[in-house]
Amino acid sequence: MSNTFFGLLAEFGEANIPLDKIAPKYFGLSYEEARRRAPAKLLPCKVFRLGGQKSPWLVSAVDLADLIDRQRQKAG
Repeated sequence: MSNTFFGLLAEFGEANIPLDKIAPKYFGLSYEEARRRAPAKLLPCKVFRLGGQKSPWLVSAVDLADLIDRQRQKAG
């Protein structure tokens, strides 16, 4: 596991992070826009629901850490 992953765990306190907590900061989108894009898989990393259609959208801290690390490597 990367330092980024552990940093996300420290920041959010959970391994599955609600989309509303990360969309503006990490995706540059409002929660409403991210929620509209989620079913069509138009976000930079995987999102999922635990439960039914009324369950909140979640992002795995592992997937988000991988995205952040890849973006950092691209930046040089």
